[in-house]
This record gives sequence, structure tokens and C-alpha cells, in this order.
Amino acid sequence: MVALNTPLSVRLSEEDSLFLAQLELEGAVTSSDKVRGLIRLARQRAQAPETFAGALGASHDIMAPAVRAVRQAEDATDRRSGVVVGLLTTIEEFLALALATPGEMAGADANRMERHEARLADCAARMTEQMLRWAVTPSAPAYDPGVVARRLAALGDLMSLVTQASAARPTTTS
Repeated sequence: MVALNTPLSVRLSEEDSLFLAQLELEGAVTSSDKVRGLIRLARQRAQAPETFAGALGASHDIMAPAVRAVRQAEDATDRRSGVVVGLLTTIEEFLALALATPGEMAGADANRMERHEARLADCAARMTEQMLRWAVTPSAPAYDPGVVARRLAALGDLMSLVTQASAARPTTTS
């Protein structure tokens, strides 16, 4: 456990004091806990995470208020959206990958760069696959069951062109 031996005294405006009192940070109860939590968050933002796990923790902290708001609204209305939750989860992963980018690009190592690129492409492909699955489902698990199908219908021409281009490429055998 870290020794807490440096006292700090601050004067806050009434607005800032009310904000601090209402602020919800994981594990923070007292104003002192919350100030330490805010310093921890500022440190995380100032220092690039060294690992994907660290980046995922940071992205989770950033996305937590949005996810919490969705869960609370869904609880209050007794409505659920796998689309909203699924996309927020994907955004959290994309954000973690973005936050991990400086570490992955350090030293300009070609293998690490390729691996990072592949992870980004994989995340995008999984999101696209999920969107396509929701689009062909008679009713997507969403507040508005047709929201995904309507959005992807506009992409139909582009998807047809992708299919045609893929079919026209010569295949290579190894």
C-alpha cells in the first residue's frame, strides 16, 4: 500500500465542491479519495499505457460513465439494446488499441507494427460482422429493431462492389 503522508489543502468554488461531492469514482468515498482518483486519472492520461491490459483499463475507465448511463436508462425503461451495448464494447476495445499505439509503434519494430495493424483490422472486422448479422436479423436487438438494417441498406451498393472486386481478383496458390 502506498504511504499517504503528504498533506494537501485546497480551496474550491461551491460549484467544484458540489461536483466533487457528486463525482463517482471506483472505490472513492471521501473527498480525499476522489482527489486521489482524479490525480490517478490525470496521470493515466498523461502517461501512455505500456501494455494493452493497461490501455484496456484506461479505456474501461473512460467508457464507464457511458455504459453506466445506458444500463441505468435501460433499467428505468425496461428496454435493452444489444446494439448499443455491443457497439460501446467495441468502442472500448478500439480506444484501448488506440491508447496502446505509442507502445506498439515504439522502436518502429515491423513485427509489432504488423501485429497492431492486424489487431485493429480484426476489431473492425468483428464489428462489421456483428453489424451485418444484426442487419439480416428480422429484428435487431435494439431499441429500434430496424436501425441497423436501415443504416446498412445505404451501404448495399458498396457491399456489391466489394463482392465484385473480390471475385475479379486473381487467386494465388502457394
